[in-house]
Order: sequence, then structure tokens, then C-alpha cells
Amino acid sequence: MTLPARLPRSWPIVLSLVFLTVMVAYPVALLLLQSVFPNLLAGDLSWSFRAYEAIWTTDGVSEMLWNSLRWAMMTTAMAWCMGIPLGWILARVNIRGKMLMRILLLIPIMTPPYVFALSYTMLMVPGGIGDVLVGVPHWIRNLFFSFWGVSFVMAVCSFGYVAIAVEASLRLIHARLEHAATMLGASSTRSFCLILLPLLLPALLNSGLLVFLDALSNFGVPAILGPRANLPLLPAEIYSLITSWPLDFPLATALSSLLLVCAVITLLLNHWLMQRSTRGASSRGSAVAETQPGWWGSVLVWMFLAAMFLAALVLPSISMLLSSVIERWNTGDDQLPTLTMQHYIEILTVGSRGLQALWTSLWLSTVAATICMFAGGFIAYSVTRFSGLLARLLESMAVLPRVLPKIVMAVALIMAWNAPWIGTMGVRVYGTVWILLVAYVSLYLSDTLRYADTGMRQINVRLEHAAESLGATQWQRIVSIALPLLWPSLFIGWLMTFIACMRDLVASIILLPPGVETVGTFIFNQFEQGDTAAAMAMATLVVIMGVVVLSVAYAVNTRIAHRAARQP
Repeated sequence: MTLPARLPRSWPIVLSLVFLTVMVAYPVALLLLQSVFPNLLAGDLSWSFRAYEAIWTTDGVSEMLWNSLRWAMMTTAMAWCMGIPLGWILARVNIRGKMLMRILLLIPIMTPPYVFALSYTMLMVPGGIGDVLVGVPHWIRNLFFSFWGVSFVMAVCSFGYVAIAVEASLRLIHARLEHAATMLGASSTRSFCLILLPLLLPALLNSGLLVFLDALSNFGVPAILGPRANLPLLPAEIYSLITSWPLDFPLATALSSLLLVCAVITLLLNHWLMQRSTRGASSRGSAVAETQPGWWGSVLVWMFLAAMFLAALVLPSISMLLSSVIERWNTGDDQLPTLTMQHYIEILTVGSRGLQALWTSLWLSTVAATICMFAGGFIAYSVTRFSGLLARLLESMAVLPRVLPKIVMAVALIMAWNAPWIGTMGVRVYGTVWILLVAYVSLYLSDTLRYADTGMRQINVRLEHAAESLGATQWQRIVSIALPLLWPSLFIGWLMTFIACMRDLVASIILLPPGVETVGTFIFNQFEQGDTAAAMAMATLVVIMGVVVLSVAYAVNTRIAHRAARQP
């Protein structure tokens, strides 16, 4: 494929801007305008700011906003408490089985948060898995079904981001800084507080921002645990406003705008703190000898690892697996529930709702991940290879999907693709399965873009300059040089985006067209209808698929790394 040589040199960045404008900027701008002018889609600019006035006059809204903010902050704090020690152990403590730990660490990240919420709910409810196996003390059950329990479940899903960031950052800190502190008589604690902690601050802030935004916009955990813990949260209220009668889209858009403002303020605060943080870590750290803990140190390390392993993998996995094979609960006080594989058979039966939902999620995730892979690679090329106003604008727009609360983006897509002018153009997206494809691309483009951007920055631009001097067009340089070298990063980005789309709940449940069901909506609806076993059977299948995809990604990445190491 060739493009005319007369195309302007900046055509990649213009094309990238057009794509991001349609997929991201247009829906967000329309959402903000709609929240100010409730009748905008009807061509009426009256009743401006009436939806924001309703926020202060509607009972419980201010409480839900405060609950959402403090819940996101508590989740971030708990994720730090779990992730920082784990990252330190992986980077600085000499113990066996680290590779297995890293793989197990990623499983909670790949597992949908609402699956964790369902698993822990089945473990803690009266007469549930916990009571059947060991008996759950009353005080533990009360603590779980409270603000602290809901925060704990979300933190278990998110602490892996912190651990990965801390481990990577510790490996980039030059060893001579710690050696100098030790020679001057500084204790390990003093060295950590005065040297390592300031250098770790960027990693802690970035991972904390990711956890905070994920919690702030999460729908599944609040929807499942919020009512049981008497903790009303904003995402669940937004969902109720646009799905339950009487519908109130103006108030939903206003509340979504509040979440958007909170996310932007958090991003700006994080940027300010990053600028003020100490910058002294070398981009290439020197290997630091791993600490060999003593007897008591080994006991403490393994106790911590066992607790994390129990909370993040063992307990939810046992609850999920047992719940998926239970046929009947009420079999008598002294008898165990009857077990069966019938729920898996029903899901995988040809023509069943479960198999249709699985197939819908599979093809949607595959197509969306493929679109994100090529679009993300192209945008990453434009961001890294151009400078100027358009490049800065493109970079800012590319960050939007990463920081926007997903429920806000889902509401924005309803406004954007159900607008009257969309119908007059003969484009019918909303109300069909294609709105889910648009939503997945809009929401998860940033997942691929993150990997593609990192890969592009590692490709030496002199290779393209040499091709240009030999007469290669810009399109030829992209296809023949950038794309092959970027392919490993794009492949990993494709896998991560595929997993994110497969586990999606918020966009699917809000934008779901009639007669269509995805994995996330199947699990959620089955649980709400009381068919817990079918919900957990589907959740188990999704987790297994995620682990398989993760294993494939790890194997491919390892093979690529070994191949690169053998090259001179």
C-alpha cells in the first residue's frame, strides 16, 4: 500500500487528532455541555445549570460524593500498605519463588473487581461458603460488610499496580546512594526514609493515581457490596439514574461531570507533587545486592507473603470455585451442599445464554483490541516523532482515556452517539452491538497506547532518518521500520486490552443493546437474580481465560527477550 508523496508531512498527527476527537474529545465535550444545558440535544439552551442545582437539592448526593472520595482514598492507602512491602520484597529480599510470585501478583489485576466482590460476598454472607467451611465470626462479617470491607476488596484488586511500580523503581535507583549512606553510619530505616522514599515518590504517586481513579469510577464493587454495607457511592447512583424509572439524564450527566472534575483535580495534584518530588534516581541503576533476611526476618517476610496470597488468591478462588459447583445449599445443618458441574455444562451448551455472552465478549474484545493496537501504535508514533502545538494537543487528548472515570465515559458515549445529528447522518450506532465496540475502543485505547508509547521511545529515530535519506516516504518508514520494531510492544498491548475488554462491566451494562449480553452483564445479572452458581461459573471461566492469556503473554515476552539477548 502506498500513499501519495504530496501528503503533508504532518498527516499522521492530523489523522491521530481526528480519531481521538471522534472517540474521546467529542463525547466528553458533549457531556460537559449537556450537564450545563440539559435540553441541548433538543436545541434549547434554557434551564442552564439546573442539573447542578439539583445536585444540592437531591437527598443523599453530597453524601455519595463524599463516600466515593473517601472510599477511593482509603483504597489507595490500603493498596500502598499492601503493594509497597511486596515490591520491596521482590526487589531487595533474597527468597525463592520470585518469578511465581510475580505471576500470581498479576492474577488479581487481571481478575475483574466485581468477581472479587462476588467471591468475598459468597464467602462472608450468613450461611455462605465461609460458614460451611469454618464458620465466620460475627465481628468479622460486620467488619467486612462496612466501609472498611468494601475498601479492602478494591485494594486487593489494585495493590499489584503499586507493587510492580515499586519493584521497577527500586531496580532503577543507583546502588551507590545506599552504599554512601551506609558508610556514613545511616541505619536501614534512616536510609529508606531519607533516600529511597523520596526517590520512590514518583512511582508511588503514579500507581496511587491509577488506583484512586480506578476506585473512584468503579461500578461493580459498589453495586455488589455498597447496598450490603450501607455505603451509597456515586457510580451506582449514576447507573440507577440512567437505567431506572424515572430516568434523569441531566442529573446523571451533572454527577458524571463531578466525577470528571474530581479526576482532573487529582491528576493536577499528582502532577504538582511529581514536580516537587526529589529527582535523583539514575535511569540505569546499579545492581543492589539482595538482602538475606535472618530467621525472624524470614518468618515475617513469609507471614506477609502468606497473608497476601491468602487474601488475593486463595480465599476468593476457593469461594468462586465452590460457589460455581454448588447445586443446593439447604441440605441440612450437618450436611455439606450438593456439588455439580451442571452450571458449566449449561453455560457451554450450544445456543445457551452463557455461551452467547461468552462469544459476544470474545469477538468484541478481539476486534476492539486489534483496533486499539493499530490506532495506539499510530498515535504513539505521532506523539513521539512530532513536536509543536499539535503534538502537545495530541498528547493531552491521548491521556484522557487513562484518567477519565469509565462510567463518565460510558454516559458521554450515550450522549454522543444518540444525538439527533447522528441520526440525520444515517449513522446508527447507539442501540446496536456496535456501541459496545465503540465504547471498548474509547475506554481501553490507553492500555495499548501506554505500551506502544514506551516501545516507540526505545526505537532510535536515526533508523528512520537513514531511510528518509534513501528516499523512503513517511508511510514506508512507518510500515517498514517503526511497525516491525514496535510489534512486541503492540502484541503485549493487544493482550492487555483484550483482557480489559473481556472483564468490562461498566460500559457493557450501561450501553447494552436489547437482545445482547456480554460476560460482565451475564455475571452481574445472574447474581442479582439469585443464580449465584451460574454467575460464579462464568466468572471462573473468565479468570481461567485471563490466566491463559497472561501466560501466553509472559511466554512470548520471554522468548522475545531471549532472542534479543542473543543478537550481537
